[in-house]
Amino acid sequence: MGTLWQDIRFGTRVLLKRPGFTAMAVLTLALGIGLNTSIFSLFDAAILRPLPVQDPSRVVNLYAGVIGEPGAGVFSYPEFADCREQNSVFSRVTARAGGHVLLGGEGGSQSSRPEWLEANLVSANYFDLLGATPAAGRTFLSEEDQTPGAHPVAILNYGFWRRRFGGDNAMIGKTITLNSLPYTVIGIAPRDFVGSDKEVPDVWVPLMMASNVQGGRARFSNREAGWLFVTARLKPHVPLTQAQSEMTVLASRFHVNDDERLRRATIQVVPGGFFDPREQSDLVPFAVLAMAAVGLVMLIACANVANLQLARGVARQEELGIRTSLGASRGRLVRQLVVESLLLAGTAGVVGLFLAWWASDILLQTAHPPGAPVLSLQVSPDWRVGLFLFGVSLFTGIVSGLLPALRVSRQDPLIAVRGDGSATSYRKGSRLRGVLVTGQVATSLFLLIAAGLLVRALGKAQNPNPGFDTAHVAAMSVDLRVRSYDAVRKTAFYRGLLDRVRSAPGVRSVALSSTVPLGTSFAQTNLIAEGKEPAPGQPVPVLNFNVVSPGFFDTLGIRLLRGRESTPQDIGSGARVAVISESLAKQFWPGEQALGKRFRMRRKSPLYEVTGVAPDVRNVYLWSSDLPYLYLPATTENIGEYSDFTILVRSAGDIKTLVAGLPALAHEQDPAVPAEATPLSANLAKWIWPSQIGAALSAALGLLALLLASVGITSITAFGRHAANARDRHSHGAGCAT
Repeated sequence: MGTLWQDIRFGTRVLLKRPGFTAMAVLTLALGIGLNTSIFSLFDAAILRPLPVQDPSRVVNLYAGVIGEPGAGVFSYPEFADCREQNSVFSRVTARAGGHVLLGGEGGSQSSRPEWLEANLVSANYFDLLGATPAAGRTFLSEEDQTPGAHPVAILNYGFWRRRFGGDNAMIGKTITLNSLPYTVIGIAPRDFVGSDKEVPDVWVPLMMASNVQGGRARFSNREAGWLFVTARLKPHVPLTQAQSEMTVLASRFHVNDDERLRRATIQVVPGGFFDPREQSDLVPFAVLAMAAVGLVMLIACANVANLQLARGVARQEELGIRTSLGASRGRLVRQLVVESLLLAGTAGVVGLFLAWWASDILLQTAHPPGAPVLSLQVSPDWRVGLFLFGVSLFTGIVSGLLPALRVSRQDPLIAVRGDGSATSYRKGSRLRGVLVTGQVATSLFLLIAAGLLVRALGKAQNPNPGFDTAHVAAMSVDLRVRSYDAVRKTAFYRGLLDRVRSAPGVRSVALSSTVPLGTSFAQTNLIAEGKEPAPGQPVPVLNFNVVSPGFFDTLGIRLLRGRESTPQDIGSGARVAVISESLAKQFWPGEQALGKRFRMRRKSPLYEVTGVAPDVRNVYLWSSDLPYLYLPATTENIGEYSDFTILVRSAGDIKTLVAGLPALAHEQDPAVPAEATPLSANLAKWIWPSQIGAALSAALGLLALLLASVGITSITAFGRHAANARDRHSHGAGCAT
């Protein structure tokens, strides 16, 4: 240890005497270390780090599912109640659901305009389970989470409270208007509290206020309507495996009297986190690819510094020769040179830590789809990031220093002492330098080629063909929750709005749609073909569906392959008709004529008749056009089941002019209803966004790698000229002496 300390002190003096070389090496390594650490910091925040709550090791997430089917799903309220009341492994079980609310004009000096807020519906014990004590006021009481719509109370996010109300402590007990309903503010959340949602809400309200926040009919008694994310806290000394075993047994009792698919329900218990297992499995490949790309940049940086140290070692031949002559072994010289490399890597690691912190925050602020809120991930360094940083720095120091140390330490001390070694050592080291330079250039070209391919793919993705018209169609969303419309008033509102929009200039056609093609939400149901019911124990097929009004296909420019869509006469007579996609027809009636066939969505439910077959289009995913899809008619019976419909409008002229004028038509129908219109092509931007991020990141890394390689090659070329001049001077001096 004494000689190691001597090596550290000597290495520090050597590096300080050559500040130019030291600064270049530290900056080069810091870029590689910082980029790797920033990517790992995001991965750590999203996957590895537990929820920022009290005693996070005891907090778990529960996910509903069906045996044999992929995915991690949400719970219905009766299922959540069963988990809460029929378990012996959890001390508390809580549920939450997301939503948006319109804040009225309340506010202090900061703002008095209406504002859309992110809201979380939570059960009464939500804050207690997470161990959060409010900064002011109180949390929810158990009686406030028992009767639907009876207790409109709210807890404000600390940051939102400071921004909107100026941190006014007198807000406790005051009322704010959310979706036209007055809520009493009962508490302010702690300063750093983010909850269990990866998107931090502005306000928390009781679960029983779901009708006001989410709209539609209350779903507290529907066992099949999944809408709740469930989190639980394990009792002391209860392992995760025991909780999983009990939940598996409990899930088997959920739907004893229901159909076969529901009887095959299961519950997955996983450590608490912001992302469910399916999302985590999707994130891991992207994280691996990003780590591999920045790892290549780090290898280029290591090769660059190795070349610099090899060149520096040639210049230190006389010094190393003297030390060898005084008795230093080759191993002792290698250790000294490696210690100097580790000092460079350690300093670069400190610089890289600050670079990673800065870069991670920037990536977090920008790496989300257009219009989506910033994720509530904590990217500040923790012990995992520190351990990763230490490992990367150690690896970098050894990789960039060991080969040059082995090469430089192999010499004849007599030649080195006489000063004859610099030129000859430079020539002998040319092979290693050539390998390092070749590796740098090859890796840089690889990254640049990858960036070029991604940019090319992005160019193709900019003009996809989803199977329907996006260039001439606008989507207008209205929020009827603020008016507390029932099903009858909803039907009258949409009917009047359709008439207004249809008569507006420049409108070719108009239709209602419960989900927007390529939007952020979708709906699924079962389908059982008449006469082809699954055998007991066999899964019931699940597929995506949409509820649409007459004119939907004409508005989107979709030409039916066979048959017809639903008509106002069908809806008026109560006929149960539907349009199916071509892939759905092939799946259930292969080789048969699908028109006239009948199906039901659940056992013993009413039958629907197929009246039309539509071509396969990219309704759900941009990369998949052959998913089975079902189109159901929008009727007075089902229109109340959905919080809001989207109005799709096909323009005969300029789409921008149409988009600008649509909200005014909704306000003519009801001035208090919020309305917003966007071109349907805006949905494509959210799907193209991953390609844009990948192309931009790859191009940036490729250019950075090329820059590092260029700097390294330039440095080696400059030293080569210096060594050649030294060789010429030595030869000239030897001739004069002769």
